[in-house]
Amino acid sequence: PNETTLLEKWLSDKAKQKVKIIEPKKGDQLKLLNLCKKNATERLAQLIQRTWKDSTALKELQEVLKLDKIPHVIESYDISNLAGGENVGAMVVFEDARPLKSSYRKFEIKTIVGQDDYASMLEVISRRLNEYEKLKGKDEGFGRLPDLILLDGGKGHVAKVRPILKDRGFNIPVYGMIKDSKHKTRAIAEDGREIHIDKRSQVFKLLSKIQDEVHRFAIGYHRVKRRKKTLKLELMDIPGIGEKRAMELLKHFKTLESIKAAGLEELLTVNGINKSVAELIYGYFNNDK
Repeated sequence: PNETTLLEKWLSDKAKQKVKIIEPKKGDQLKLLNLCKKNATERLAQLIQRTWKDSTALKELQEVLKLDKIPHVIESYDISNLAGGENVGAMVVFEDARPLKSSYRKFEIKTIVGQDDYASMLEVISRRLNEYEKLKGKDEGFGRLPDLILLDGGKGHVAKVRPILKDRGFNIPVYGMIKDSKHKTRAIAEDGREIHIDKRSQVFKLLSKIQDEVHRFAIGYHRVKRRKKTLKLELMDIPGIGEKRAMELLKHFKTLESIKAAGLEELLTVNGINKSVAELIYGYFNNDK
């Protein structure tokens, strides 16, 4: 609509200026005009098709879950860890059935030791609600609430999360996304039951996309955390390097390769690294050269 309005205004202004618009009948100008028409037609078809699919998926989702309104803003959560280590949570946001990456958020699990996905999910949801209380009124990020929450998990996850929302006065529908043995979306989890969805439907495709995206985002963050821990432990083998200095080195250089390649002067620019420690680091990586 905005583009149409601008075009109409432009044509109106041109008409007032008594500018004549000429449509070519042959030659290179006609070929160029036809190419423009073709490109515009193809682009319009793409937009209409995408809009139809998105609208259909959201409408079907409303009907399947019996929601009061179409869920224009959907938040999805997943927990990732390896044998209970480096626990992290992830939140992705879909607005009108499309990823809104500027609103994605990562959570380092702070209160749970060991592998407890339920408790970790509760911590993440609680922290998200706390952030809303601080920022409510802003129509972006944590400052607004979703129309629907989807958890990467089954009935147990839903049963744990729903009460905390209710206790805090948030009337947000919560459902789980269940995977099959091949780690693919299989069904939607509700309290005590599963809702099976036609795999050929637009809503199934949307749910699969959301579940794959939140899992990808959570796994990616977990791998980064695990790699940092491994690098930190390797750096702590250097005399004079404790956890704090190791973290400062990683914060400054990002990779172990960059630390190995750094000269004394560059090492001295790192917070907490003095001359004697810089010499120890440099010597540790360069003695064999």
